[in-house]
Amino acid sequence: MMKKFSLIMMFVALLGATSCGSLTSATDATAVASGAACGRALIALNNSKKAGTLALTNPTDITNMLAVITAYNSLKANKENSNYKKSFATGLVTGGSGIINATTATTLTNMLLNSTGLNGVNSNNIASTAATLTTMGQLLGAIK
Repeated sequence: MMKKFSLIMMFVALLGATSCGSLTSATDATAVASGAACGRALIALNNSKKAGTLALTNPTDITNMLAVITAYNSLKANKENSNYKKSFATGLVTGGSGIINATTATTLTNMLLNSTGLNGVNSNNIASTAATLTTMGQLLGAIK
């Protein structure tokens, strides 16, 4: 409960601090939470990539990839909802540890929506789905 409250407070603070008008109208708390989880996972995966340890055999990387896939599935299910997409992007900024900004968040949101390499991927087949690592690499390429 406290974690959810903290996330909501971070969202409120972010809305007060951001200068990007396109993300300030985001109001879907579920989407913000999903985006934040995705942002944290992408940052962790990016750190693993920089360390040269990103792999489908690394349990931590698999956990983070599954977090991205969960967020992807939620985003795809709400692809026609513009408020959900804006809120998701806001969450990416929140979870992005100062590395994911509003522009990068919008790019990542669009990349996820247009991704095909994560379709049908789950904990049972992630290690055998070659497109997963390729798609993750493309997403991480958007993070500077």
